[in-house]
Amino acid sequence: MASCLNLLVFSFLSILLISNSQISDSVNGVVFPVTRDVHTGQYIAQILIGDSPEPVQLVVDLSGSLLWFDCSSGHVSSSRSLVSGSSSGCLKAKVGDERVSRNAECDLLVRNGDVGIAARGELARDVLSFGSVSSPGTADILFACAPPSLLRGLSSGAQGLMGLGKAQISLPSQLAAQTNERRRLTLYLSPSNGVVSTSSVEDVFGVAASKSLVYTPLSSGSSGSYVINVKSIRVYGKRLTVDGPLSVELSTVVPYTMLESSVYTVLAEAYTKAATNAKSVSPVAPFSLCFTSSSEVDFPAVDLSLQSEMVRWRIQGRNLMVDVGGGVRCLGIVDGGSNPVSPIIMGGLQLEGFVLDFDLGNSMLGFGQRTRSTSESLQPESL
Repeated sequence: MASCLNLLVFSFLSILLISNSQISDSVNGVVFPVTRDVHTGQYIAQILIGDSPEPVQLVVDLSGSLLWFDCSSGHVSSSRSLVSGSSSGCLKAKVGDERVSRNAECDLLVRNGDVGIAARGELARDVLSFGSVSSPGTADILFACAPPSLLRGLSSGAQGLMGLGKAQISLPSQLAAQTNERRRLTLYLSPSNGVVSTSSVEDVFGVAASKSLVYTPLSSGSSGSYVINVKSIRVYGKRLTVDGPLSVELSTVVPYTMLESSVYTVLAEAYTKAATNAKSVSPVAPFSLCFTSSSEVDFPAVDLSLQSEMVRWRIQGRNLMVDVGGGVRCLGIVDGGSNPVSPIIMGGLQLEGFVLDFDLGNSMLGFGQRTRSTSESLQPESL
């Protein structure tokens, strides 16, 4: 049912947007439907871009600094133009990247954060068509044209990445600049009916969903990524002996939460002891901790204590355990090695089912988990 609904949403928006190509005077909360690719676990959003809006499938990268795609395939838009190396747009793209060229065109290094590769690209401008909270519209946006080689590791049909990070040239930042409104991002990940929006949770999901959110500060020291701090970790209510606070980077390109090796070792030992109703079995890659048990067994929850012990992000159920078949379920948290970017990188599995409000104007992150009783209310009101 959810899958059918999602297809209808894409079709409805596409028809509506193609018939409404006038330039909007303002951008009022852009909405992009998101689905999860079953083969790669990547989250896919569709944009419509160009003079006669062409659909482009993009992998959602929460930390990405800009939107980029392979411009060599599909329709060549007559409204697309390369950006000058001396323009303000090129200067914005250059922030934090000394390798941007300021020649006749704006050449820059484009990154595929999913597999950690980069290639030269060119900064361009074109018309983006979109659905919004109130009505469809269009906006001029900057993006990078990247070579086909940069698509390695992306899901079949994906033509690039949708960068949603805090950089000046990311999609949320550009759209906020056109409205002079406070920058914010609403994210809801789901296998079939996810949402990315530049409007508030209240506008997208309603007042009830907005009031259910709990807020924690976003770290001001991070560059383009969204980072929060965790004071302690608990397994089945018992606090682990790890030194905090620990920085936690939220990621949509990492499928499972990754912990720095020393932290993972402590958590794995505690979790094995706490899972008294399950039997440890041989690990199934990429997981290191797997169990066999009856389907009725409730595995221990993992709690992340945020700015205080009273504010916790609980990870449990489907957000924690992965069914790998044969009656075996594995802990969906993996060893991230001894030198990760952050001690904790929270992946897509742990973010699914949570409504996330990135209030960048106030440097706060709101989060609240969907429940069965509220699943219908979490459908975007505009859709």
